[in-house]
Amino acid sequence: MPYIWNGNPYSLGGTYVDTLLSTTGGCDTVATLNLVVTSLLTDTTNAAVCANQLPYLWHGNPYSIAGIYTDTLINTSGGCDTAAVLNLTINPLLTSTTNAQVCTNQLPYIWNGNPYSLGGTYVDTLLSTTGGCDTVTTLNLVVTSLLTDTTNAVVCANQLPYIWHGNPYSIAGTYTDTLINTSGGCDTAAVLNLTINPLLTSTTNALCLYETSCLISGTVILIL
Repeated sequence: MPYIWNGNPYSLGGTYVDTLLSTTGGCDTVATLNLVVTSLLTDTTNAAVCANQLPYLWHGNPYSIAGIYTDTLINTSGGCDTAAVLNLTINPLLTSTTNAQVCTNQLPYIWNGNPYSLGGTYVDTLLSTTGGCDTVTTLNLVVTSLLTDTTNAVVCANQLPYIWHGNPYSIAGTYTDTLINTSGGCDTAAVLNLTINPLLTSTTNALCLYETSCLISGTVILIL
């Protein structure tokens, strides 16, 4: 704002002379103004913050976009105001992506200390321990089912024990086993449905007559 003196504005420091005409019939007045213009105080803030620290508060106002901002701080003690400048820089968060494919029997999958049992995309924030920006980490988890193999076996009782994957079985039923994959793929969930058939039976009833012949199942056999 210009400095107003005798109704005139002055914006530059210096010495100014004006003649004030007398309104009472006396002598005029020669008035002199010695104007000193003092620059505003300045205050510059250079701030670099991480994206997850927004909004940045400066003099009570929030700022969420990088840039240069100015503010005038009113002096309450009679001195000059302060021209404040904010140079705001926003650093993006670091990023990290993990792509994981696991078999169902390897669950839960442990990531950043947390267990995950379902396939999907998960996001976590790792706090920086060095004063830098935090890291936004993403997990893309794919869960692959075990391979399956079913054996339906029907054996006779005299064929027991039934050997399946190196193990003997002598009682009918359903059995399960896990076959470990040695090539890096998923294991195999194997199922055995075992049925045991009893041996066939045959009975012969013999009847001897007059001590000379026997009747066996309706057939006469002579005894010599």
